[in-house]
Amino acid sequence: MKLVFNFVILIFAGLLLAGCATSDRELRKLESAYQAQLGEYATALKNGEIEKAEHDKKVTQLNSRYGRRRAMMERDIYGSGIKSPGRRPTIGRGGRRY
Repeated sequence: MKLVFNFVILIFAGLLLAGCATSDRELRKLESAYQAQLGEYATALKNGEIEKAEHDKKVTQLNSRYGRRRAMMERDIYGSGIKSPGRRPTIGRGGRRY
């Protein structure tokens, strides 16, 4: 019985580690794609292919897309974390909270 229990624990730990490794790989892939795109924008600005205003606009869009995607991936991997408390009920018209 103890042998079966140890085997089940070993399988569970292996699956957990495999899932974490895949998740980290996806995050690293997203980060490297982000860095590559930033490098392309910097090179284009340096070579005079795009103007500073256009560069800033593209970088801002890239940052917001990257932030949203990273947040979604982290939420999928790690969960949503601690839930924020809802509104507390108020008593009477004064709006005092208890």
